[in-house]
Amino acid sequence: MRAFVAFIPLVVAALAGACDPTQSNAVASLGDEAPGVRRGPLHRPGQPCLLCHDGTLGNPPAFSVAGTVYANPAPDTSPASGVDVVLTDANGATHTATTNAAGNFYVSPSEFQPAYPMRVKLQAGNGNPVCMFTHVGRDGSCAGCHTEPAGPRSPGHVALAPKAFDCSEQP
Repeated sequence: MRAFVAFIPLVVAALAGACDPTQSNAVASLGDEAPGVRRGPLHRPGQPCLLCHDGTLGNPPAFSVAGTVYANPAPDTSPASGVDVVLTDANGATHTATTNAAGNFYVSPSEFQPAYPMRVKLQAGNGNPVCMFTHVGRDGSCAGCHTEPAGPRSPGHVALAPKAFDCSEQP
């Protein structure tokens, strides 16, 4: 019994050392869940998914890429459901994920682990594709860069543009 009691502080110290205060503070800054929305595929649209879905705890599950697509630019937060998000990595490998009723999409590492930089194209129904002209260089969480308000540090949330761009002109 003494050995077990002596072992407890070691376990507590190991767990405390595994905590990252910067990550914990970032998660806490997201605030509470929206009222009436259970944790799952429809929760927290527009937030940086990989902040929690990083695979360190096993639950929530890890995502390699995840985000939210809105129908229109801000301030409209109407979700764009049924949009194909086509991801193309530096090696030319592609994966397509489809947005759900909240506009969210997510990709597990077993489905696709992109080699960065990565390109993104949105395809909604029979409409023209919308391409992101810059590459994703480091973070598979769209809201890692796409935050509100739009300005010098962010393009704003991901939206189907009112005017589609010709993806063949993508640099």
